[in-house]
Amino acid sequence: MNMDWDSPKTIDTWVLDKIFDRSDGWNVPADEVPVQRMTTATDGNPNYRVTIDEIEIITWEVHRWLDVERNVSAGRLVARVQFNNITISNTHAFLTDTYSWNGLPAFGISPEGQPSLHTGFPIAPGFPIDLARRQLKVCMGLLAIQSRDLLTAWNRGTSTPQQPIDWTGVEGIASTAGTFLRALLGL
Repeated sequence: MNMDWDSPKTIDTWVLDKIFDRSDGWNVPADEVPVQRMTTATDGNPNYRVTIDEIEIITWEVHRWLDVERNVSAGRLVARVQFNNITISNTHAFLTDTYSWNGLPAFGISPEGQPSLHTGFPIAPGFPIDLARRQLKVCMGLLAIQSRDLLTAWNRGTSTPQQPIDWTGVEGIASTAGTFLRALLGL
């Protein structure tokens, strides 16, 4: 019998724990990209906090659909950046940007009304760890770059990033992307 004070049983991950396991191939330097395992979900689902150039990205696995029945697998690996203290004045811009990015990343709005950026891709038990790791690195890189651009634009008081992108503002993120690339290529 579970009581309210009992902590939830931790869910075994399909790929996530192995993705960040240094003995299983995670070779991104910890001082450049800190990674912390957490179990903060109410259902005991582990998640990881990955910090890329001060952008906090939370990753976790979804194993089943909540509150709906679907005839397709729910299995996916998700990465999210949750923004705080942002006032949304033009939600249409979010939809337009998500459309222009072809859904990767995609915007969301938290129950508290705060914007977030999401990526995700399908996984299942036995999914190749190296493939999942490489896909997640790409997703986190996209989230970090787009988040930095958005924060820069919001801090300037504009509703969407200026076009073309000012790449000088994302030099640190480009450096981290280079670190991911070097790690991916084993250099």
